[in-house]
Amino acid sequence: MLTADLRAQRIHDSTVEEAALLVTELVGNAVRYARPLPDDCLLVSWQVEARGVQIRVTDGGGLLDSPHLAYAGPRDTRGRGLSIVNALAAVWGVDGGAGSTTVWVVLPGSSPPPAPVRL
Repeated sequence: MLTADLRAQRIHDSTVEEAALLVTELVGNAVRYARPLPDDCLLVSWQVEARGVQIRVTDGGGLLDSPHLAYAGPRDTRGRGLSIVNALAAVWGVDGGAGSTTVWVVLPGSSPPPAPVRL
């Protein structure tokens, strides 16, 4: 749904691909490290803004620490998800609430490339 919606809004292909990758990372982290929301679900939402594509993944909160950037060594099999988010996003953060945690990212470059001008 995300990729189809962004393509329908004529978002640049590279931004669509990065959005799909980031959703995969954020949902994977939520499944591994957090509880579901009270209805046993996670909430994934997105919107196109003037500053870029904003993506939000909300879960029922972590069992231990708040989501944070970790530095994985060359032999580590985990711990790179938020490093990928950090590398691709213009900005990202974590909002905690009563019984929920939302990790949000903003991808720059939401608009499609300009159409060529024919003279």
